[in-house]
Amino acid sequence: MGMLRKTAGTSTATKPLLTAKATVRAAKTVPARSLQVVRTLGGENVVDVLTRQHRQIRLGFLQAALPGPWRRRNFDRLMRLLAVHEAAEEAHVHPVARRALRHGSELAQRRITEEKEAKQLLVALWRTGPNGAGYLRRLNQVRRAVARHAAREEREEFAALRKAVSPARLRMLGAEVKLTQAYAPTRPHRWVNNEAANKLVAPVLGPLDRTLDAVRHRMAS
Repeated sequence: MGMLRKTAGTSTATKPLLTAKATVRAAKTVPARSLQVVRTLGGENVVDVLTRQHRQIRLGFLQAALPGPWRRRNFDRLMRLLAVHEAAEEAHVHPVARRALRHGSELAQRRITEEKEAKQLLVALWRTGPNGAGYLRRLNQVRRAVARHAAREEREEFAALRKAVSPARLRMLGAEVKLTQAYAPTRPHRWVNNEAANKLVAPVLGPLDRTLDAVRHRMAS
């Protein structure tokens, strides 16, 4: 009986030790895989990724306003960049800001509200097209809305993320953003404007949009 108690005591005592060892093994495995993903996708800080894309978007608006045979190509490139940029922010960046930042819920909600309003303008611009009546007026409306939104993101959300989130997590988030943008929709969809919609529906809409883009470009060439 004493032996049984001793054995039981040993089993109970070693159980936390075994659990701790399993936790350590898992902790070693997960970061290793995460680091591999980060290295594959460039290991770039998410704030740097999105800030660079903001500069590309500003240039894209200027190019999309130019007359000539390249307007359609510039317009399509701008729409694609805006669509994948917002999809990644809504799926990954705003949710992290909501959890990690002080007053993160309010901050993320303001950004999402701005994106919904900008997306309505984007849908109208997409329907007008680069050769439609009122194109430049609609393009300028979207440009102003996107510029205000991007400036607030950089000033409020991005600056706070740099301080509140570890460099390793920011690099991992940068990899997640790049991965999402690889299959995200390439045109604005008014009702795809939050984390759940982007994660559940975007993987279906993305390939569909890209197929339609390929068909349209093939017919135009």
